[in-house]
Amino acid sequence: MKDLRFEARLAAARPKNYKIRKDFTDRVMKGIGSLEILSARVRNMSVNKKETFMQRLRHLPKIAIIGIAVGALLVLSAGAYATYQLLWPKPEVQVSEPQTSVSGREEFEITFAQCGDTSLAQRYELKKSAPITAEDVPKVVQAHCELDAIGAWAKNTFPNTNPDPTQGGERIMLNPAMPTHINEMTSDSVTFAGLTKYNQVDKTLSIDKNVRYIVDGREAEKDEIKVGDSVVYITSSVERLTPNADCNAMHCSVSSEQVSNRLVAIVKLSMPFEYYDQLAWQSLAERNECQGNPNDTCLSGHVSAVDLYYGNAIINDLNTERMKEIQGVVTALNGTSTVIRSSSGTLFTIVTPTDVIASYNRGPAQQYYNGMIVKIGSTLRVSYVEAISDSNKTIMADQLSSFMLQGEIISKGDPIKAY
Repeated sequence: MKDLRFEARLAAARPKNYKIRKDFTDRVMKGIGSLEILSARVRNMSVNKKETFMQRLRHLPKIAIIGIAVGALLVLSAGAYATYQLLWPKPEVQVSEPQTSVSGREEFEITFAQCGDTSLAQRYELKKSAPITAEDVPKVVQAHCELDAIGAWAKNTFPNTNPDPTQGGERIMLNPAMPTHINEMTSDSVTFAGLTKYNQVDKTLSIDKNVRYIVDGREAEKDEIKVGDSVVYITSSVERLTPNADCNAMHCSVSSEQVSNRLVAIVKLSMPFEYYDQLAWQSLAERNECQGNPNDTCLSGHVSAVDLYYGNAIINDLNTERMKEIQGVVTALNGTSTVIRSSSGTLFTIVTPTDVIASYNRGPAQQYYNGMIVKIGSTLRVSYVEAISDSNKTIMADQLSSFMLQGEIISKGDPIKAY
């Protein structure tokens, strides 16, 4: 085909059995003709005003057409990148279906990533008195991971400064608040709700032009955050430190005076508030590898304990001995001998110099702990000294460092309960 014009090529490509659809052609050409022209060169060409965009484009050199296309692609790509650019990597959490733990509670295995600069345990157990359910656990863990990511971003974005106390000066401290809600928001101030169950009151802070607003992990405009939203707010306080007259390199006491407390960022949270509530997170007890017993897990984090016995065992040789721990539910009580079943199902026998459990049940349990006695099914925790190479299942009295009844607690003001 010798005719190289666009129309001729288009016509030549038409199938032989093609039926003309004038209405379709008119609609297409009308739409093309109304498009905004991308290039100033196209807009300013001296051509007939009735020419369509495609007709104007025909007058351009091929290199100009390619340039326009590449430029448009770069503009669109840059816009898409800016839209999805995050201030911190999106937290990732996966929670397994619950299994029954050795204590009869629901236990979850968790994998996570991008949780700021903190690490979560790989296993958690839902407390019996928890205000959340097993169905809530994945969202509670996701929320906690998100808070850690926000905290890491804040620490890197608004760093603390600590002057040499002997010289004095200004100390800048970053203060991320607990998750809360916005009660009121005006052009120059914002009021954050005080949570009564934590004995907090509403707090009103001024807004200046430097306050940053974060939504979905990206920079946002102020009007994207509204009254009622669940948020975390971050303040930066400045304190003036003044060293006392006797201050020296070995000993130095200072006095401090707050100079300012400025709101620097408001971060909108991605899920409903109840998943960020402190008590929701404290409803989970971590299960980490027991020290010295890698096949078993022991409770740690947001748990309590009552001392039953303190031993005198110490490590005499760091090269051959170490402090170990084991935890499990009581399966047998025989005076000075107590048998517990660990998370792996292994039975351990703990020998005490006297019947410390009977003494506790008669005395402290009744006087101080609302009758919380040790019985079959109670959870006990033991710390003891043993040779690194040994793995005995009977722990003798002279090996004991501590012997404790594990307690369950969610809020600090709650009465302790047996785990």
